[in-house]
Amino acid sequence: MTIPHIRTMVIILLIMSVGRIFNSDFGLFYSLPMDSGPLYPATQVIDTYVYRALEKMHDVGMSTAAGLLQNVVGFICIMTTNVIVKKVDPESALF
Repeated sequence: MTIPHIRTMVIILLIMSVGRIFNSDFGLFYSLPMDSGPLYPATQVIDTYVYRALEKMHDVGMSTAAGLLQNVVGFICIMTTNVIVKKVDPESALF
């Protein structure tokens, strides 16, 4: 009886979490290895790349472009998921 009542909330949370697929835990991938060179291939994610590009190389343009690309791809994922949800259940879509 409870599951049908929370279905809309679960779908909205699913749509919002799909947009965060390309985000990572910055503290885990940057602070834990403590900027160790041999660990770069294993710990280089978009968030740490943006930070390292800005801090080490002072490349504002490249770090801005990488952050913008990450957010645009997340937005496209949210819109795609919303379109799929709208086709399945129009009342549960965000807009």
